[in-house]
Order: sequence, then C-alpha cells, then structure tokens
Amino acid sequence: MRLYVPMKERVRSRKAPLHPAPAQAPQPHSRGVALIMVLVITTVLSALAADLKNETQVNLRAATNARDELQAYFHAKSALELELFVLRFQSLVKAQLANFLPMPLFELSGFLVSSDTMKGIVDRNPTPTDEKKKESFALNQPYGDFEGSFWIEEVVDENRKVNINGNFGIGCENYLHLLLAAVFDDPKYDKLFENIGDSRDPIRNRLEIIAGITDWADGNTTIDPVCIITRDQSTGGSDETSSYSQLPYNANYKPKNGQFNSVAELRLVPGINDAFMRIFSKYFTAWSDNAGISMRTADQFMYRILMRAIAVGPPQPGDEEKFLKFWEEKSLMSALPMGAGQMSPQAFRQLLTTAAIPFNEARLKELETKNFIRYDDISATYRITAIGRVNDASSKITVVWHDNRAQGDLYYWREE
Repeated sequence: MRLYVPMKERVRSRKAPLHPAPAQAPQPHSRGVALIMVLVITTVLSALAADLKNETQVNLRAATNARDELQAYFHAKSALELELFVLRFQSLVKAQLANFLPMPLFELSGFLVSSDTMKGIVDRNPTPTDEKKKESFALNQPYGDFEGSFWIEEVVDENRKVNINGNFGIGCENYLHLLLAAVFDDPKYDKLFENIGDSRDPIRNRLEIIAGITDWADGNTTIDPVCIITRDQSTGGSDETSSYSQLPYNANYKPKNGQFNSVAELRLVPGINDAFMRIFSKYFTAWSDNAGISMRTADQFMYRILMRAIAVGPPQPGDEEKFLKFWEEKSLMSALPMGAGQMSPQAFRQLLTTAAIPFNEARLKELETKNFIRYDDISATYRITAIGRVNDASSKITVVWHDNRAQGDLYYWREE
C-alpha cells in the first residue's frame, strides 16, 4: 500500500543532496594570524606590566627618600638643640670649668653631642641599685632606638676671627687694615692676587682689596688710605665709587656704606672672587660684637695672622720653623692643669721669645690696650654645624648663635 506524500515533502526530498559537500579549506594567507595576535598582545601586556612595575618602584624610592630626608633634618635639629644646651650649660659653669679643662667645653662638642653618645647614655645595662621599671606602655618604650644618626661637625668661636665690621680705628691707625693684610700677605698667595684687580701687581691689588672691604662698610664716600701699612696718605681721598664702574657681568651697584650682614657679602667688593672666598672667608666674621680676637680660642692660622701683624720686617725663609716651635710650646702649655695653661700677655710674650720670633712690642701693646686682641674669656657667639643622616639622605644645618644669657639670639640659619 503506497502512502501519500505531500507535495512539499516531495519537492524538498528531491532538492536535498544525498551526501553533504566537504568544507572549504582555509586560504593560505590566513594561517598563523591568531598566534601572531596572541604574541603581540602578550608583548604589549608585558611592556605595560614592566612600565607599571618601574613606576611603582620609582614612586616607592621617592617616598622613601622623602621620608629619610625628613628624618635626617630632624636628626640635625636634635643635634643642634643638644649643642645649644651644652653651650648654655657652659656659660653657667665656665668659670669653674676653666680650672679643670685645658680647652673650652664647646670644643668637645664633636664627642659630647652625637647619637652614639646619647645611645650609650640611655641604653646602659641595669645594675642592682636600679629601681625596677614600672609596667607602663610609655616607660617600656626604648629611647634612642631610631634609624639614622646625628652629630656636631664643628663649633667655632666667632670671636677668634677678624671682625670685618669691627671698630679697629680710623685713618693711619686703622688696625683692621693691618689684620686684613696679615691674613693674606703670605707670598704663596701672589699668584691669586696677580689675577685680581686691574693690574698684575699682587701687592697693589692686595691694598686695593683691603681698602675696598673697609670702604664697603664705612659711612663715607671716599677711598680709605691703607697708610698704616704703606705710610702714604696720598692714595686715599678719591671717590670710592670709581672702582665700581667696571664690575664683571655688567653688574651695576655702589658701595653699601653700612655694616656687612654676613661674610658672604664680601663677594660684592670689587676684586674679591670665588677663589678668595674659598681660601680666606673662614677667617672673617660679621657677628662677634666688636669684642676683639680671643687669644684663648684662636686657632693655628689666627696665631699666624697675629704674628704677621706684630712682625718686624717682611716674611723670612725661617719663619715657618719658628712658628712650629711656637705652636709646639703652646700645645704643651695648654695641657697644664688648674688653668695654668691659659694664654695671657706674659705667656704670649714668653712663647714668642722661646721660639725666637722677633715682634714689635709697641704694636702688640697697642692691640692689647685697645682690646683688639683679648686674653679673657669672651666667647659668646658660635658658628654651629649639625649633621643628620638616615640611609643615603643627609641634612646639614649651619647657624650662628649668640649667648645672651637668656634664650640666645640666632644671627644666621642655613639648611642644606
């Protein structure tokens, strides 16, 4: 019996193939595209990841450096505060300490004021006489257990230097001219002064710089004669602004005719260059209250200056050996106990005689009478350099502090 098949089904059955056609093969140029795309995407993502990692490391290092710099700064401030405490303590007991210490207390600051010293004091081992610590969160915390270190690099008595604002007389009795000349009259500095000023004459250029320093700070408009050295007054009296007419770098200014605010202001005096400042600026001060030069704290170079100021005649070949003999005898005298090693007018003259150094007694007496040099304790103004360090970061604070027996006055502050 034949079944009935609808027309649509019969038509569909005739059109459908008995066997499906095979799938077409991919074209040759499309092979490997997926692999290349994966490699490209992987490379891009790797580069982004490396860049992100590098940026993260840089930001982390910058944050670490900023943290270390901040800690180093506060370490330096800690050293400074401790040093100011030592100086205030010294001012209270200096009369008693002078009989037992061969040197002022501030000269021991490099040992007394440091993180190592403070840690050694506060982290001592307990002894049977120590009371047991109370169980307290605050008391149980370690003191001085911090990262980094601090110390005092230098404490300098400003009164041992030549005060460029000092009132050392006028005219042919201006002893500031004499002291300035003694600072740089050594013939070994001739090469430097040949290149300073309009001429190639090192002596003339020295005299012009000496006059320029005092002309900057005085209240008149005429050049000061350096006649305490030359005994010739004809070199002075002209307009002091004439030396400011050909300043380097087309600078245009006139003498201040007022006191120096700092030693760095010397750089504005015609003829003084960076080489001069590097060599000589450490022997000058602008903050010592016109108290004269302290013979008790003067260093080796300052004694050379004073000896040149009172010398008889020009420098001689044997002067160095004589000075070394003087300094050796002074060092032995300074070690004497009970204040016997303190410098005095008699001791200074005795040391000069022992070292066979000729000197002008009248000039030395003049410096002493006018208090241009002092043998008493006049230390009151100090230049302090404090250092703090954490890892690779360091901070330096330099201040000039004056002891006024109250809180003290800060004359100068610099952070590096």
